[in-house]
Amino acid sequence: MRRLLELELKNGVLIERVNRFAVRVSTAGREVLLHNRNTGKLGDLLVPGAEVLYVERRGWERRRTSGVLVGVAVTEGDAALTDPYLQARSFEVAWESDLIRWLSGWKLARREVSVMGVRLDYEIASASDGRGYLELKSAVFHDGSGTCMYPDVPSVRGRRHLMALERLAAKGVRSIVAFVAAHPLCRRFRPCEPCDPELAGLLRRSAERGVEVRAVSIGLRRDGAVVLLSDDLPVSLA
Repeated sequence: MRRLLELELKNGVLIERVNRFAVRVSTAGREVLLHNRNTGKLGDLLVPGAEVLYVERRGWERRRTSGVLVGVAVTEGDAALTDPYLQARSFEVAWESDLIRWLSGWKLARREVSVMGVRLDYEIASASDGRGYLELKSAVFHDGSGTCMYPDVPSVRGRRHLMALERLAAKGVRSIVAFVAAHPLCRRFRPCEPCDPELAGLLRRSAERGVEVRAVSIGLRRDGAVVLLSDDLPVSLA
């Protein structure tokens, strides 16, 4: 287990999810509104009464919300890291620290790259193998039996990304879709077929056509440490 980030966390109890972007939380005898950067359903985590972890906004940063929702407590010591920004930042730290073995020798060249009619998260580069592209997806939805899944709602955007990666792979360009399994109980990844059967089928087809399908496991400790649990989590596309 390798520490990637250290966060200054506060905790509270979820009252309600107000909308896609905000949750209301009870903390230290008051109610606060938190910004939620994960627009997925999160139906297994964001339930009233759940213990949530957040980073407080300070002074000039405060606008309508008092902080940013970071995670939801799952066990006595661990939480699901729900925030996509921190998932991506943690992944980048692990990558820059040469902890992602399947990216050994590949560097981050550019972020948010427009290619094939879509915007992909990363252009990657290797001195020996040229360039490639990597799209990162949040897989914090846990099925209750050790599997993290994506998506938890139908994702037209996700399908477009996969089709673009397919076209790139057909040109001989290294093309990767990587899933961040950000729930401490996850031991493997698979697509959520009931949530989006079309995307699950596309993912299988993309893998057959040369797109690499990878998963990493990242966890959040209740003391604020974000840790790398596995750089190469097993993937099942069946």
